[in-house]
Amino acid sequence: MSKVVVVGSCSTDLFFYTSKLPNPGQTIHGKQFSIDFGGKGANQCVAAQNLGADTVFIGCVGEDLFGEDILNNFKKCGVDTRYIVKKPNVDTGVAQINVTDDGENYIIIVAGANGTLQKGDVDKAESVLLNETGVVLFQFETPLETTEYLLNKISTINSKCCKIVNGAPAYSNLQKEILQLADIFCVNESEAEIYTNEIIKIDSIESANQALSLLLKQGCNTVIITLGPLGAVFASKDAREPQWVRLPKIENPIDTTGAGDAFIGALAYFIVHKPNLNLYEKIKRSCAIATVTVQHKGTQKSFPLRNDLPNKLFD
Repeated sequence: MSKVVVVGSCSTDLFFYTSKLPNPGQTIHGKQFSIDFGGKGANQCVAAQNLGADTVFIGCVGEDLFGEDILNNFKKCGVDTRYIVKKPNVDTGVAQINVTDDGENYIIIVAGANGTLQKGDVDKAESVLLNETGVVLFQFETPLETTEYLLNKISTINSKCCKIVNGAPAYSNLQKEILQLADIFCVNESEAEIYTNEIIKIDSIESANQALSLLLKQGCNTVIITLGPLGAVFASKDAREPQWVRLPKIENPIDTTGAGDAFIGALAYFIVHKPNLNLYEKIKRSCAIATVTVQHKGTQKSFPLRNDLPNKLFD
């Protein structure tokens, strides 16, 4: 069975639950504190693994307690950790996540070891990428030059592999080569605004569709824009008419942290395990899984296991 390989970040998430965000210079009382495992790459990897994918993670941690905990968590989840490099004299990545009463989140990231992922680190996984991989996931919490290098390399050694790039966090001056090398470029609405030079304010399906068109003109092959409670829109260079994947309304979401990562991890799972489904159906099922996560607190701890989901999602 083809593997899902994730090249990306892993971190420790520090959650602060509060009714509102403080103003500058203000101290407020929080309601709850918790620690979870995170990093966009790690989140997407665990989300896919929870659904039954055979996953491999490529990334870096520091030689510290947080790094050891992350490795142990990956192993507990069943993720292949052979290609996670321990970097000396650098801290493991960390994120401070503030979650308000309405379920929205505000995040500060310190990359730490994630920012040290180099070409030599990813080259160690060449045999897996060459022979065993169906999907590779990328995000932008690791060095862009390493991402572009590996995208080029996979295009050469494994042309059948689907390369998914999650353009988060967004870069206003992203190299067009990365857009062109990705088979699927996936962003949320605020990220899409940045990649379209903020020409369009995405506040409706119509404006999201306009952003799809602009991203395709930049050289993207397939673009997916996730829209939170509105679902997602997508289009490709071979099928430029936008399609809208609707979602049932979720009343009173508890915590939206990681929902986008759950979506992408699920999408990778369906691409590998349900290749006969069309892209609309893969996105629809991935959206359905993402909606489960917003009804629970935390990041990876909110990601459902396959046995917790309706069987119809996997028909």
